[in-house]
Amino acid sequence: MVGGGAMGCGIALELAIAGRQVVLYNTRADSSERARAKLERDAALLVETGLLAPDQAPSALGRIRRTIVLAEAVVGQNLVIESIPEDLALKQQLFRELDRLAAPETLLATNTTALSVTAIARDCTRPERVLSAHYYLPAHLIPLVDVIPGEKTSPAAVETVRRFFEDLGKSPVVFSRDVPGSVGPRLQQALIGEAIRLVHEGVATPEMVDRVLTQGVGRRLGASGVFDRLDLVGLDFMTALLRGTGRPVPPVLADKVERGELGQKTGQGFYAWTPESTAAYEERMARHLATQLREDRAAGRLHAPKTELDE
Repeated sequence: MVGGGAMGCGIALELAIAGRQVVLYNTRADSSERARAKLERDAALLVETGLLAPDQAPSALGRIRRTIVLAEAVVGQNLVIESIPEDLALKQQLFRELDRLAAPETLLATNTTALSVTAIARDCTRPERVLSAHYYLPAHLIPLVDVIPGEKTSPAAVETVRRFFEDLGKSPVVFSRDVPGSVGPRLQQALIGEAIRLVHEGVATPEMVDRVLTQGVGRRLGASGVFDRLDLVGLDFMTALLRGTGRPVPPVLADKVERGELGQKTGQGFYAWTPESTAAYEERMARHLATQLREDRAAGRLHAPKTELDE
């Protein structure tokens, strides 16, 4: 693991909990010491929340060796994951070094969010082994990992890394091509951009926007994505909403509405729906929201409603 910031520490801890021997590289001794302290804090929180047994934490931390010598982190490894600042020249320089130090069969993965995998691998003599393994912060608590090939990445390298993450208990999504920003960060960027516009135009305050997200829109996202939600509300409704707000209707949406594929109510939208799958979706959503509501009330973030007995 090259880079022991917040992301790198999370990745290293997750690998160690899964039984892997990890070498965590930082450029300076003080950075390495900060990484040690963060690893201990993160492990303690996992124990506190019941995700890690108390006796497992010391064992996991013991499988992480820290170093400030790059070769010690690379030589003899079958996978190197990089998580350093989003600077293309800096990453290219690092990958030239990794390409030189690592054995020919070692896979080299970048955790870049915004940069091109192909550009990062530009100077590597074996670009077929370079790909992106993009985690989401905090890495040890969010299951998704984007696996993204560069233009010259071999299918075998992609499949090996995909299986590796599945064995870790992650939820890898393999994308077919290299697009800077990938999918998750682009979706976040669109949301953040709209939030900033709403505040700038005086429609809402930052506090109001955050409450809308945490108490409203965001609550559903743990059990529902975008397209199954579109199918639930109806693609005809979404078309009308877009027109009412002056937004263009994307052709893929207009075509479905024209064909009468309106979502759950017609049995076909972006997904195919049956009465059974609709009922299962609604129950999953209700259970997810009920759990969140119960946790908020128990923590005092929301008050339970008054009943006649409280009067």
